[in-house]
Amino acid sequence: KMAAMDVADDSGSCHAPEPTPAGGMPPIGRRQENLRQLTELSEAGEPLSKRATKRLARLQFLTSDEGKESKKVQRQHKREKRKHQASLPQLSASTAPTPPRPPLFLTPADAGARAYAFWRRIGAPKRVLAPMVNQSELAFRMLARRHGAPLVYTQMLHSASFAKELSYRQDNFEILEADRPLVAQFCGDDGPTIERAARHLGNLVDAIDLNCGCPQAIAKRGHYGAYLLDEPDLIVTIVRHLSSTVDVPVCVKIRVLPNAEDTLKLALRLQEAGCVILTVHGRTRDKKSRGECDWPAIKAVKDALTIPVIANGGVESPEDWLACLEATGCDAVMSSEGALENPSLFEDTPTTRAGQIVLAEEYLALIREHRPSSAATVKSHVFKLLYMALAEYTDLRSALGSVTSIEDISAVVEQLLARERAAAAASADAYASRCDSTDAPFVSWYRRHRGTGGNEPTGGEEECAEGCAEGRTPQLETD
Repeated sequence: KMAAMDVADDSGSCHAPEPTPAGGMPPIGRRQENLRQLTELSEAGEPLSKRATKRLARLQFLTSDEGKESKKVQRQHKREKRKHQASLPQLSASTAPTPPRPPLFLTPADAGARAYAFWRRIGAPKRVLAPMVNQSELAFRMLARRHGAPLVYTQMLHSASFAKELSYRQDNFEILEADRPLVAQFCGDDGPTIERAARHLGNLVDAIDLNCGCPQAIAKRGHYGAYLLDEPDLIVTIVRHLSSTVDVPVCVKIRVLPNAEDTLKLALRLQEAGCVILTVHGRTRDKKSRGECDWPAIKAVKDALTIPVIANGGVESPEDWLACLEATGCDAVMSSEGALENPSLFEDTPTTRAGQIVLAEEYLALIREHRPSSAATVKSHVFKLLYMALAEYTDLRSALGSVTSIEDISAVVEQLLARERAAAAASADAYASRCDSTDAPFVSWYRRHRGTGGNEPTGGEEECAEGCAEGRTPQLETD
């Protein structure tokens, strides 16, 4: 991969160096060779592509004393985390297949009675934190709970990897008694595989959820998420299998389909197959998170079912919780992007620049207590929590994009917060102003594509603000 980086030839066009023959040079040797090639080109004044420039900076860091020490610290933290997890109850409840119960073909009345018994058991929550890929990790879930989220979902877990790989389970699921009630979301297209994954969790979660909502290209390549909506028979088969084999209730998260009748047909079939909670995102797969959320379409689903329905989409401000409940008639409302930027939304606190300072401080403390397995996860959260500040302090935005360890990310954020506290003291009214409207003094991350304002980044600045240099994270998947 490193041998395929972009460099510039004498004509100024970008191409890849000749790859090293397989087995001919160890990875460290290839790294040194690539560093040498890029350094020579740079010193000769040859133009480098943007990617090659980033790679050169990355290689220089990795081969420096600071980079070696950073890697050493990361390895030590990983060993400590594995040791800590080994002392906890293991994720191996009972992976052996058990005799399946008869497949479920529930009447509406039976489905409703069964589902609402479970709903009351978990406290009949009205607000829910959504499953978000690489974003709903334990530290962020606990931040949302601290601010009033009564029910949270894990990040999307890949069922095949979770079923087979101990390291994947250790990196993506951590046991904490206070992290309940909890729903674990799995993606996949095979019932028995998802069943094996769920058995590793046993009763460590309150329910599992089938992801039929992720609209990203990776879900299309992997044949899961919203791309299963083209195959309703497959979804129903998976849910019916899980409902008759796993020991915890089965939930499903979908998106509305282009045809309203198709959405209702699928929802009714899922209810019959044993789904106890159906979450409906009010945008189609093609819309992703853009455009208005179709609350009337969600209401039509709720009116047709007898099981609890959670509405998802269109929640940015505290007032939106009640507005969505009233418009859809649903049992609860799920927030993803709104809560991702401002988890205090769960306690009806609107987004303000001053409030984001406090949230970032709390998140830094939580990652020290519940260290995420990936620095990219932390960086992505910081870019959203402090989007308004990073749009102003471009030097620290660039610095944040270039660091690769959680410790270095935290150090940059501490510098940023120090500036923000000083600025907030000097401009108290502006920093305390709500940022969830088009006339707000600052443009929040949620409104970056929805409104205008004095500090909104444009073009490449916005791209950098969401993840730059080698620290760039994948496009958010909130299904």
